[in-house]
Amino acid sequence: MPTRSVLVRFLATPENRSAIAAIQDLLFGLGADAADRLPNPLFLHGPSGSGKTHLLKALAEELTNLGVNVCSMSANDIAGKEDSEAARQADLLIVEDLQHLPTRYVGTLVQQIDERLQHGSPMIFTALQGPSGLKHRGAPLPVRLTNRLAGGLVVALAPMQTPSRRRLLEVLAEQIKLTVGADILDWLAEQLTGGGRQLEGAIRQLKTLQRLQSRPLRLGDIRAHFRTQIDAKTPTVKRIAEHVSGYFHIAPRLLPSAGRSRDLLLPRQVSMYLARELTSLSLQKIGKFFGGRDHKTVWHACKKIVAAMKVDAALSGAVRRMHAELA
Repeated sequence: MPTRSVLVRFLATPENRSAIAAIQDLLFGLGADAADRLPNPLFLHGPSGSGKTHLLKALAEELTNLGVNVCSMSANDIAGKEDSEAARQADLLIVEDLQHLPTRYVGTLVQQIDERLQHGSPMIFTALQGPSGLKHRGAPLPVRLTNRLAGGLVVALAPMQTPSRRRLLEVLAEQIKLTVGADILDWLAEQLTGGGRQLEGAIRQLKTLQRLQSRPLRLGDIRAHFRTQIDAKTPTVKRIAEHVSGYFHIAPRLLPSAGRSRDLLLPRQVSMYLARELTSLSLQKIGKFFGGRDHKTVWHACKKIVAAMKVDAALSGAVRRMHAELA
């Protein structure tokens, strides 16, 4: 019988505590045959590396071991005949990465949601953004879907901040009986911002390094070992422009162009804003990358984005998410 204690191996942090509580409630509800009294569906959203898949994989494994029929799929699998049948028969349906849901599959998913709601069968969905911000190739998903997704419980997961990363590194080191200095953990927590998987990999690397050398690990050795990995993640204007272009589904080569349509102007301004926030480059150097624009243009773009974020929740969430993913 599932209990509220099965996810205790997850480190509860300010960034994931609400999601863990929601999953624990669902786990307990399934075990007590009371899942139909919980908010349905459960919608988890947050940037890559915030732990959504990690939590749901543990939940699915736990429930499967207890004889609960769990169907996990990605948004791209919605229309598959075998997957659709499995979704209908499952005690719990998990669909991940709804930002990749093709528009032509919306009707199929809406039908599945309605059928499961009618029978009180729980569902969990994940995405990079909340229901109202869901888009496919730049086009918002239909309201008939997003309203259903928002009708249950929507929980946001934020990227781990430095104190949470520091605590997780300490816990991971304790789990494999790795003795490592506090200065090393402090440095890794500051430098590695890619999420739980990256931190787990870092601790495994430390274990290997310790095994290969006779003396205790030193901060200088760790800095040298991780330098290439960290340099590859350091934000540059080029990397920022490529990331923003990917979000807005435009070619990066168009951002420095003379075009001033909204399809180009907004991502260009967001790129300039993030370049100013995440790099030490002057406004003049940022403008040079974007087609030789002067520093006043960059300054105006940054002011426009700051003002827009105050009144546009969807844009604010998107910019904050890209900031976290690039930092």
